[in-house]
Amino acid sequence: MLKRKQDIRDALDRNDLAVVISAAKEDKKVISLLVRVSYDKETLVGWRAIKAMGLIAREMVKSDPKFLREACRKLLWSLSDESGGIGWSAPELLGEIVSANPSRFTDIVPLIAEVYSVEEDVFRSGVVYALARIAETHPGLVVTQQKIIISSLVDKDPLVRIYGLKLVGLVWDEALRSNAWTDVYKQKVQETVRQLKQDIADAWIYKDTGFSSIMVNDIALIIYNKIS
Repeated sequence: MLKRKQDIRDALDRNDLAVVISAAKEDKKVISLLVRVSYDKETLVGWRAIKAMGLIAREMVKSDPKFLREACRKLLWSLSDESGGIGWSAPELLGEIVSANPSRFTDIVPLIAEVYSVEEDVFRSGVVYALARIAETHPGLVVTQQKIIISSLVDKDPLVRIYGLKLVGLVWDEALRSNAWTDVYKQKVQETVRQLKQDIADAWIYKDTGFSSIMVNDIALIIYNKIS
């Protein structure tokens, strides 16, 4: 297992996620390893472990959805006081798993959303990230999370604000189509996004193969043009 552990880390260092996926197919213990590695979100390896989880879930949801559901249960447990630990990247990992096939895990979505309100605000960026990943294919499962959406746009953490802006862009059309939002709420979101066009804070975000510094106002301008 020590050799397997090092092989996985080496593959993540190279961003060779195909090797990681292949290893997970052969040995499901690789999933547990990815969970542990993912907890350091300030490293490339940590984020690549998160992304690898999503790719693995897309393969495994076809053959072993029960295993993925059990993985979700363990990740949710890791966020509870009773677990005795802290699942630092659990929300992001849950988002990756659920986004593999949201219709199979509809009951998990509100459980992810609940984490936003826990006392430790360190989970907020992960929750909004997870909801955005799910909204990429199933915005209807997320559009009703109005409290989180508006709260994320005014959060003290620029990373949360950036993820919140992206989430707005992903669910806006669904909100209009389904009339899930009142006119007052839509106007509130539009005005908040408009104000964020002046927000010059930035955050380091993993994208494609590495980290990039993203400014809140750059994303706000894009989203505002979409929703105004």
